Amino acid sequence: MLNKGSTRQIPLPREEVSRGFDWTILRRLLGYLRGYTRSLVLMYTLAIIAVGCTVTIPLLLQIGIDRYIVPGDLRGLAKLLTFLAALLAVLYWSNRYQGILMMKIGYGLLSSLRKDLVTGLQYLSFRFYDTHQAGQIMSRVTNDIQVLEELLRAGLDTVVVDVLTLVGLIAAMMILDLRLSLVLVITLPLFCLLVFGLQEQLIKRGRRIQHTLSVVNAFLNESISGIKVIRTFAREDENIRNFARINQEYYEEARTFYPLNALFWQSVVTLGLTGTALVLLGGGILLHREAISLGVIAAFLVYINRFFQPLQKISNMLNQMSRAMASAERIFSLMDETLQVSDEDLSEDFSPSRSIRGEVSFRNVWFAYEGEDYVVQDISFTARPGETLAVVGATGAGKSTIMNLLCRFYDPLRGSVLVDHQDLRTLPQQWFRSRIALVMQDAGIFSGTIAENVRFGEPRAPEERIHQVFQDMGVQEMIQSLPEGIHTQVGERGNNLSIGQRQIVAFARALIRDPTVLILDEAGAYLDIRTEQLVHKALERLRRGRTTFVIAHRLATIRTADRILVMHQGKIVEEGTHQELAAQNGRYACLLRHQR
Repeated sequence: MLNKGSTRQIPLPREEVSRGFDWTILRRLLGYLRGYTRSLVLMYTLAIIAVGCTVTIPLLLQIGIDRYIVPGDLRGLAKLLTFLAALLAVLYWSNRYQGILMMKIGYGLLSSLRKDLVTGLQYLSFRFYDTHQAGQIMSRVTNDIQVLEELLRAGLDTVVVDVLTLVGLIAAMMILDLRLSLVLVITLPLFCLLVFGLQEQLIKRGRRIQHTLSVVNAFLNESISGIKVIRTFAREDENIRNFARINQEYYEEARTFYPLNALFWQSVVTLGLTGTALVLLGGGILLHREAISLGVIAAFLVYINRFFQPLQKISNMLNQMSRAMASAERIFSLMDETLQVSDEDLSEDFSPSRSIRGEVSFRNVWFAYEGEDYVVQDISFTARPGETLAVVGATGAGKSTIMNLLCRFYDPLRGSVLVDHQDLRTLPQQWFRSRIALVMQDAGIFSGTIAENVRFGEPRAPEERIHQVFQDMGVQEMIQSLPEGIHTQVGERGNNLSIGQRQIVAFARALIRDPTVLILDEAGAYLDIRTEQLVHKALERLRRGRTTFVIAHRLATIRTADRILVMHQGKIVEEGTHQELAAQNGRYACLLRHQR
């Protein structure tokens, strides 16, 4: 991708962590429920039935005490208990199927959200990946989705169902005894004050926790992938100290969040106990004055306990939502990332069935990764169909940027890149890239077998075709010497193969698609001398009839190129064949002398 000199010029973005609750995020998240209308209707119907049962049961308790237990009417009590048992069965089954539907809807929502997130990642511009750490991206795909899953466990239906429950309970209490209902006048305002007083802080601190967690994940990702470098340079202790500092930052954020969360939760529990005590106090006074029955007090105690259960669930839901909204915001911000390279300017007469001859032209191309710090300046050249063009120069000269522009990972800021006299910006990206192949210094091998990795270039390629590609490259014996030949498992990132073997697989992956344009970006850097000679001879044959671009530091590998472009500080300073440039005693000749 980009060389180190290029990526340093792109500043890493910072996340906004101090904003309050954003209702547009919640509305967008709820938009994923549109495909579940029937299930939602059924779920809330069952919820209403459950609420009705919940409100009715304490009323039956009051009737049972006042009409049957106190007078000693056991026959009437038995009938009431039978009805109560039926009501409990209805409550059980409605709650059970309501929960099943809630999980079906919730996990369907998460599945759709995760799919949209990963789909968006496939099409984001390369600038995004050059400016974001892999661990931060993985944090959004994994940790932020997990936070939303925790919200799901708290109850997708909680707010609506529990609000209905509260309304039903308040109505029932007021019908039973308006005087005892005054307990709510004390406890309910205190609860609302608690919610509105702490919720904003919980949301902001939840957002900061998710941000610092993504930094921790990014550090761990780099530490694990770079463990050989860390151990080789004896940097274990320094790495541990750096992680301890980042981990401490996460701990400090969590330490400010969870005490606040505990205060919120415990305050709700305390309000519930306060309500129970007030009912006992008020009910005892009224019972002493014979202004209320024992059954009404018993029913009220059940109601006040049930009243604070949905309040506790709502408070728990709101606490979960504080982190979930921060996670949803981070997920949607990734999905809404502006595309730096898009297909908005496609040619009207474009035909997907057309082919390309392979003529590539750069016309007065200027490009900078940031601002006006140009890494290529006024570049112009043309590669004819079937021509091999090498690009050389010191590190940071702009060689890899040329390849980034040719592959249309980036668009020029000025000038244009043409293929067969047509601006690349007028051609669909996928269509164009399906006709080229790129082999980079980092082979980019995926878990699976060698055959599966080669088929990444041509998914429908039969085994005979895979063997033929290796045969054409002159490395068939090497592949057959592996434990299971082309069916050998390569491991994560190809760790079961040597560096040179990974590079050979990358060559085969590129060549099996028979590209019109072949791009080799330091592709032979990790090959041993014998293997490089074999692959070099094979490429001499394979690049015939196709336009080939070669970036190489080892000049011995490009002597047979039709033309060589020598770059220095973002400009082409020399151009010609190996013999012509060597005779000029210029920058190319200087590079050549340094490598002898």
